[in-house]
Amino acid sequence: MCDTQVYAASRRDGSDIMVKCGDYYTHGTVLCDPCEKKAKAKYPQGWDYYPGDRCKHGVYVGGVGRDWMCGACESGE
Repeated sequence: MCDTQVYAASRRDGSDIMVKCGDYYTHGTVLCDPCEKKAKAKYPQGWDYYPGDRCKHGVYVGGVGRDWMCGACESGE
């Protein structure tokens, strides 16, 4: 990811909460538009919390703590 500041949310007073591109905020990684475009090209299957947390079959395989496995990936598909 890059060093761009990205809008993450709004405070109650209406001011913006800005984070660095690639930082985790509340429900996932926040990306700037160019980095999101690159991530979508690299991970067309999508992701839940950060790019790469779903395998090419769309199964959630990453995250904090326990590693999950995809049966298709494990069998070499």
